[in-house]
Order: sequence, then structure tokens, then C-alpha cells
Amino acid sequence: MLERIESYFNHTLSNEERQLFEAKLRTDDVLANEVAFYLNTKIAARENAKEKRKKEFEELRKKLVKKNKVRLNGWITGIAASVLIAFVTWVFVQKNNVNADEIADVYIQEHFENLPVKMDGSTDSLQMGLRFFNQKSYKDAQAIFDKMLERKPDGAEILKVSGITALKLKDYQKAVIRFHELGKQENLFTNPGKFYEALALMKIKPLNKKVVEELLNEVISNDLEGKSTAVEILKQL
Repeated sequence: MLERIESYFNHTLSNEERQLFEAKLRTDDVLANEVAFYLNTKIAARENAKEKRKKEFEELRKKLVKKNKVRLNGWITGIAASVLIAFVTWVFVQKNNVNADEIADVYIQEHFENLPVKMDGSTDSLQMGLRFFNQKSYKDAQAIFDKMLERKPDGAEILKVSGITALKLKDYQKAVIRFHELGKQENLFTNPGKFYEALALMKIKPLNKKVVEELLNEVISNDLEGKSTAVEILKQL
């Protein structure tokens, strides 16, 4: 059983094996206890290393856990019901750098919960799509944005909100395409395209670290939107 648990957390299981493992974890108390013991052991073994990196991780940890007020030593409760929580906690005690996927999640959760909508009651397609987005009707919002891009494929604002919506729908390949097209536009006062493209790429596995770093360095060197955050992300990768 230990070998299977290690394979899961080392990402060496096939997609089918991973799904079977997670399904069993939700219902099998014995397996849940074994996973809890395994992760607690790893936590204890890396306690010293974690302390050395505590300051570096503290801000990220607060962002991830503030809504649930989770503490690192208290997350094991209910592990059988949520393998995701176990995995997020596992990320914090790794000796190596923070997982790129989790860094991107923090930014997405902090910045893309709501998008600005005009308060004048406008009913044009863009405002309607934004309202759907803020209601978390992401598929409806994306359908509107896709139609708009058929008519105006280079619309910067539409490319941006469509890419953000794709992130919410976990359609990361589409998000990369939208942000890449946005990033190519040079006539904008501010352009987050390359930074957002890097974020989307950070959600795709296996991570293409070289491309992500190149994009983030381009954001920094050209003083593009997202520069300060790009600097912090590069420190973690």
C-alpha cells in the first residue's frame, strides 16, 4: 500500500490508476489513515527544512488557507472526503520549491473571482458576458465571448476576459491561446497577455518551466503588466 501511496504523490500513476486511487480514498478509511500517516511522516521529516523556508512560504500559505482557517497540523481531519486538501498541504512541506500549479491557483483565486461591469445597466454583449462570469455561469459567459471573437478576433478586452473565463473552466489550452493572441498586441497602454499566458501554462502538466520562465522574464524586462508578481513567482519556481 505504501508503494501505491508514494506513486500517487510522485505522479507516476496513470490517469486511470489515479482516478481509482482517489475514488477509493474517499470511501476507504484504512487507506485514508495510511495516507494521513504517510503525509504526517513526511511533514515530520522535513520540519527543519520547512522552518528555513517559512518566511518565503508564509504569504502564499495565508492566501491559500485564510478562507478556511486551516493550520498545517490540523488539515488531516476529513482527508477521505478531500484528496485535494491533502495534496495542497503536501505542497507546503516539500523540500523543493512551491508547485507552479498552486502558485497559479492563488493568483487566479485572488484576482479573477469577479470582473468589472459597467454600473449603467448596459446590455451589450461584453457586459452580458461579464455578468454571466460574475454569476459563475462561466460556460454562458464563454459562449458570448467566443461569438464576439468570431466578429472581432483581435479585440483585446474580449481576448482577456475569454482567457480568464477559460481559466475558470479549467480549459488551460484555450486560455494560453487567448492570452498569447493578446500578448502579441503592441498598441495597448497596458497588456497583461504574456503574464496571463505564463499563469495558464503553469496550470498545464507537465510544466514547461523554460517557457514559463522566458515569459515571466519578458514581462519583467519589458516592464509589462504583472511585473512585480512575475518577480515573486520566479523566486518560487
